[in-house]
Amino acid sequence: MFTIVDFQDFVEQQLHHNRNKSLFYEGANGRVLLSPSKESKYIFNYVARDISYFLQSAYSNGTIRQLITYISDKTIKLFIEANQYLDFSFQDKFQLQKIYSKLMERVFTLSKQIEMTDAEIDELFYAHYKSLQLFLLHSNGSAICYKYKEKPHVFDVKCAEYSPEFQMELLNIELSTIKEPVLDIGCGKQANLVHYLKKNGVEAYGMDRDVQTTNDVGKMNWLESSFVPNAWGTIISHMAFSNHFKHHHLRADGNVEKYAKTYMNILHSLKREGRFIYAPSLSFMEDVLISSTDGYHVETNELCTQVMRVF
Repeated sequence: MFTIVDFQDFVEQQLHHNRNKSLFYEGANGRVLLSPSKESKYIFNYVARDISYFLQSAYSNGTIRQLITYISDKTIKLFIEANQYLDFSFQDKFQLQKIYSKLMERVFTLSKQIEMTDAEIDELFYAHYKSLQLFLLHSNGSAICYKYKEKPHVFDVKCAEYSPEFQMELLNIELSTIKEPVLDIGCGKQANLVHYLKKNGVEAYGMDRDVQTTNDVGKMNWLESSFVPNAWGTIISHMAFSNHFKHHHLRADGNVEKYAKTYMNILHSLKREGRFIYAPSLSFMEDVLISSTDGYHVETNELCTQVMRVF
């Protein structure tokens, strides 16, 4: 009998099978490199009827939505692990769920057969991978995606969580003078700096798209977050928001306008004499602030920037 645990194991092993393979690279036959694993073919070949009963039950009791959300979230996580600059809005995630919903319907139809042929299994996966290609192109643009056509395996895009002590030193932040409350944008999965500040008596919170939500940390996308005016004494973002902003600034199809608006919303959410402290610096934004009369004081060096709200 095929169970929800079997389904989760199936998803995990299939994603692991294609981990580090490029979704956009095509071989000599013009087909994508990604493929169904041996385990997947075995399941579809020999327990197709069990899958049919499992999905029929899932459609009947409503758990199909849970299954679709599970596999969609796992896929998004895998994409981001491969390249931190990939970004997905709520609408993007909804579209991905629709893709997996259609996949489930197709699997349900095919699994009603006594067994599925290898050709049918290959075509099922191939059609799905082409759908994922279109999804990534639509959600993240062609410039970042087509780099993956060049090689069969994904290239390494570094993404690390730094010690709180290192971040404090690099950003030139003193515990004795930091203005509260503090928000760490892109705090990382472990939220190291948030926990460090709280341990030292500082009111601190964090946000990241890959973190478990608690009372002090929220799982969210900074481009879709609300920054309430006059709310924060200090906002910190080390190798997070400004790093991604610079990435989009350098891309021909980058989401520059959205990042610029979010940058200004962050500044507006500062209290008087509050600071937005970030690395790397963004000279193209800081030059605008320096030449304007919007009430912000900019201090920048080779490593980081501090923008203080004067009034």
